[in-house]
Amino acid sequence: MVIDAVLDRVSVWRDRRKRQREQLQAAEDFVFTWSGTVDPDSYEYGAELGCGETNRLATLFRVFDSWNTANQLQKEHERGPNCNNAEPHLEIIEENE
Repeated sequence: MVIDAVLDRVSVWRDRRKRQREQLQAAEDFVFTWSGTVDPDSYEYGAELGCGETNRLATLFRVFDSWNTANQLQKEHERGPNCNNAEPHLEIIEENE
C-alpha cells in the first residue's frame, strides 16, 4: 500500500517533468523560428499585440538569449498603434544584444 502510493507519486512527478520538457522545447522552437525566420516585424504580418502580450513575448525571447529580437519587438510595439500603456513596459537593455 505504501509502495503503491510512492509509485503513484513518482509517476505523477515523471509525467509533470515530461510535460515541462515538452513545453520548454516548444518555447525554444518558437523563439528560434520567430527570431531566425520571421524577425520581430509583427505588424507587417498582421499581429496586433497589446502591452501585456508584448511583455510576455519579449520575456520569452530574453530567456532564450534573443535580446535583439525582444528589444526590436518592444520598440516596434511602443511606436505602434496598439500601445496604450495598459501595463508598464520592460526595460530595453541594449548591452545584451
